[in-house]
Amino acid sequence: ELTRTTSPQMEQQPKKRICVIGGGSSGLIVMKELTLLGMEVVCFERMPAIGGVYVKAYQNTILTTSSLLTAWSDHSDGKEDNPKFWTAEEYLAYLDSFAKKWDLYKYINFRHEVLEVKKSEETGKWSVTVIGGRACKDTGDGSEPQVIRCETYEEDPSAVPYTIEVDAIAVCTGTNTYSSLPTFPGQERFKGEIIHAENYRTPERFKDKRVLIVGSGESGSDITNEISKHASKCAIAIRGKHGHLIPRIQANGRVTDLNTNRLRYSNPYVFGDWIGYVNQMAKMVLSSLGPASDQGKVLRKIAELNMSQKTSAFSKFGCKNEGFVTAIVLRGAELHRDSFELFEDKVVFKDGSEFPNCDAIVACTGYRNSFPFFDKHHPEICCAGMNPRSNFKQIFCIAHPGQVGFFGFARPAFGAIPPTTELQARLWAMVLHGDVTLPPQEDMARVAAEDKLNWETRFGYDAIRVKGLVDFQLYCDGLAKLMGVMPPLGKLFVWQPRLWWKIMFGPFTMHQYRLSGPYSQPERAALVYSKQPVGDVVESVITASFLLTAKVLSMLGFSKFRPNSF
Repeated sequence: ELTRTTSPQMEQQPKKRICVIGGGSSGLIVMKELTLLGMEVVCFERMPAIGGVYVKAYQNTILTTSSLLTAWSDHSDGKEDNPKFWTAEEYLAYLDSFAKKWDLYKYINFRHEVLEVKKSEETGKWSVTVIGGRACKDTGDGSEPQVIRCETYEEDPSAVPYTIEVDAIAVCTGTNTYSSLPTFPGQERFKGEIIHAENYRTPERFKDKRVLIVGSGESGSDITNEISKHASKCAIAIRGKHGHLIPRIQANGRVTDLNTNRLRYSNPYVFGDWIGYVNQMAKMVLSSLGPASDQGKVLRKIAELNMSQKTSAFSKFGCKNEGFVTAIVLRGAELHRDSFELFEDKVVFKDGSEFPNCDAIVACTGYRNSFPFFDKHHPEICCAGMNPRSNFKQIFCIAHPGQVGFFGFARPAFGAIPPTTELQARLWAMVLHGDVTLPPQEDMARVAAEDKLNWETRFGYDAIRVKGLVDFQLYCDGLAKLMGVMPPLGKLFVWQPRLWWKIMFGPFTMHQYRLSGPYSQPERAALVYSKQPVGDVVESVITASFLLTAKVLSMLGFSKFRPNSF
């Protein structure tokens, strides 16, 4: 593993002091990468514990990516051969062990709110004004930061603001900080209860009620499934198409994201929907061959829904759990794809259908990016944060290159945010350390515009709705190329074919970017790959067939079929 030794190169670099705003998973990995290269960090976290959104998430929260895809490349739970979906408590334990391993707690100031950030034109330094002693308690009404998995605190009346000076700012506040609760047509006359998913805790409060869930994202899907077990009736309202659905667990009991691999996403975009269609057909057939079961019914319904809206993992934001489909198939939940209007005790949809006697609405309508500490002095940074694609590689604020970075705001359509942030943090640290030089500002702006066009072309409406949406492999490979840490697939195919096979056919983890280049850990990466399982045989055969076809067509001169990094 990497050690905190000082190299001659590091001794030649001026030691920088970095302010990390946020102590969730993004803040932790950024601190680790910075301190690993000899930089000084100070972190301010609004909550009384590390973990960000998982400290305050509803009680039965389960992650939607498996332990393999969620974990960082240099911190293992030792169970790569038997991946699972962590609960919020298990993931917080993983983060805690990571923070202790890299001695990160000493850098974190808990219950501290960043009030204001200002750059000095004279010195080029950044002044960060903060206040400690913030209140943290579970009021349930959104008036205070919610805490479920840590101690609660009242406001400290004696706390006063103070200011520190730093060389750079790492914004790690996350995408789930400020809830977005729309005003629904007719809401003023609705007599039932309306809450945002942020204030949802347990399903028992909806016992024997008729509940409308607005939104079918990953939280909405899980919440629908939970509530449907207690409510007398559930309905789900979405705008048009839901996310491309994959269940957490396959019919054979294996985690589904073993198939989120380089083999699949090396295929060209032009083949994406075809790969999705053929795989869905295969899954429908296979699920019908086995003994009748509730899981089989759910899997067939997932394939039917995906095929009916003609989506694939290449072109649609993912919903990586089957919760709302389970509620539909097993407990009769209704699915409405229309806008709606509220009346005193009912919901009327645009197509004329109704959900009568509605008692409650749970709005799973997402969150918005907001950076109030930049509002006063740096609205240009606020704008950059609210529009991640305007930043170079969705990290570097082009107006302040190398001085302001955003972490955890690039969101893979399929894949996980924490490992994506690991690569972002590695690149940021290498830039500050002097290992990587950023291009001129005009070149960064040009690349950002090209990337923006690429993602918006690929994902269409979803790219507008989810501001930081990216393809997991393409985005990570792009960062890896800047750092010189791309896996040497050609050499591995010849000299280490088994390792090549694990990288191509196994889950897409960040260990592949530790095999070569700066700060590599080839022995550790190879050890992890030796334990990791690979994707399913049928899906692998289908996907490999498309990839080989694409390779042949590209060699014949059909450039639109050129595979990605293969």
